[in-house]
Amino acid sequence: MPFKAVAGAVDIACGVEIPSLGSAGTTVTVADFRLFIHDVKLVTDEGVELDVALDADQLSQSDRVVQLDFRDTVGCVADADANPNHNNKIIGTVTVDPALVIDSVRFTLGVPFDLNHANQADAVEPLRNPGLASGAAWAWQAGYKFTGLDVFPVGGVSRPGDLEWSNTKWNIHLGSTGCAVTTADLVEGEDPLPCAAPNRVVITLPLGGRNLGDNAAVKIDYAALVETSNLSLDNGLASGCMSGSENPECEEIFARLGLPWGENAAVENAATDNGIFSVVSIPEA
Repeated sequence: MPFKAVAGAVDIACGVEIPSLGSAGTTVTVADFRLFIHDVKLVTDEGVELDVALDADQLSQSDRVVQLDFRDTVGCVADADANPNHNNKIIGTVTVDPALVIDSVRFTLGVPFDLNHANQADAVEPLRNPGLASGAAWAWQAGYKFTGLDVFPVGGVSRPGDLEWSNTKWNIHLGSTGCAVTTADLVEGEDPLPCAAPNRVVITLPLGGRNLGDNAAVKIDYAALVETSNLSLDNGLASGCMSGSENPECEEIFARLGLPWGENAAVENAATDNGIFSVVSIPEA
């Protein structure tokens, strides 16, 4: 299952300027572009789900979770060495009865609950920290950042009403919040408890008769995700959206993904309807 990351008409790559993003038409370069995916399924035209068995021997994936890493260079620095963990695909197998008609692909953006709340030092890759999950673990919550979609806006990030505040990055860190048990508690053997906001997104994508890997790929469009966000401004707390219930920038990002935030209810298939995830023909990819 090949994936392609873009921002509008521009392919995601390190050191490349991407113009006209968000509500203010901000130009950015990529700082990080990683995300975790699990629970991959094919869905028939009658709604039957067929589990895809992930190949644990493949780069950046175990038998349960995949890390997509679109950083083409080490540290996402222009002219640096190639990133050995660059991964833009999911490899797995599924047995399909020839009588069935495969209508769509379904997967969950995030890390499964039990793997999200475990000792990261003992985790199987791509969840080991330090390891492939370095920089993808919460500093303030137990678990992982499901997404590390970070950019450097040209001119930096400013804050209205606070001339002394500035930042170089605008981040999108999706992850579970309101988790009562910390990472330190888990190391001490305490059992995890459900989080107030799991923040996992189920993505369902119609295939339109195409076969992923043969003539189609899954496209992730960062421009569609930040379409209503101003990447040059931040109104409080962490720069960009880090999933906090009081983080102002999260209201628009969560709405685009269809996640509940504040008084806003969840909206099914919003991430697909808003064009953040789609299936495209490989010649068009």
